[in-house]
Amino acid sequence: MSAHPDPWASTDHDPLSTAAVLHHQASITTSHALALARADVHDAVANDGHRRRQYALSARDYAAAVLLAPDATPSQRELAGYYLTDAEVFIANSP
Repeated sequence: MSAHPDPWASTDHDPLSTAAVLHHQASITTSHALALARADVHDAVANDGHRRRQYALSARDYAAAVLLAPDATPSQRELAGYYLTDAEVFIANSP
């Protein structure tokens, strides 16, 4: 009979443990964030009401991430600025 390791003997299962947080942190590239901002703007256009606002909020966050990214190219920053403006218009005009 083989012995099974105790699953509670380490803190890797604990979402608050430093090792678990460092191991499970998800990160996206600047290009991916820009693509997500674009997709969310398109989804905001395609929806209305609450869903439009949710997509616009998400697009704003992704666009801001691109604008603040140290590796963003000038063209990526330009596109992110357009997406941010579009998102802010949707947010301002949502109920």
